[in-house]
Amino acid sequence: MKYLIYLSFILWVFISCAPSKRIIKTNEQTSRAKATKYDERFDPLSLNDDDIVIAAQPKKNDAQNKKVKANKTGQNTDLSVSEEKDGFRVQIFASRNVEGATIAQQKAKERFNPLKQKVYWIFEAPFYKIRIGDALDRDQADKILELAKSLGYDQAFIVRSKVTIVKSSSFNND
Repeated sequence: MKYLIYLSFILWVFISCAPSKRIIKTNEQTSRAKATKYDERFDPLSLNDDDIVIAAQPKKNDAQNKKVKANKTGQNTDLSVSEEKDGFRVQIFASRNVEGATIAQQKAKERFNPLKQKVYWIFEAPFYKIRIGDALDRDQADKILELAKSLGYDQAFIVRSKVTIVKSSSFNND
């Protein structure tokens, strides 16, 4: 009896693992499936549409970085050129919350813009950071850090960053 149970179990396994009924497609079924798959009667060349032309973009050069101010007579008297260099900034805020960073940026602008310090909004995933100043050397960054701490940003610290330096020179066109 024991062997009969084992034998019936093995037979049941073989039967259940056997492949199911084969489906044989006829040539008519396969050709019908191919015919309904794509409709190739459309010819895009017969549309007579205007071609889309994209104008070439001018190359970026130093002229885009220059800001020219003209006086009342139309002469150029001040030429400002900005460039990016390695330097330091002071980070005063970091959060994952975009609303908190927006509020911190507004408060920082109110406090630092009158003191001629720029405020920068930086996103480095997942943090929103508010940084101030553009210092080329560590001494300048230390002064900005002292300024931030005197305005209540006790957790502020100095970070290495690319900074924007504006050079200006005056000249006259006579």
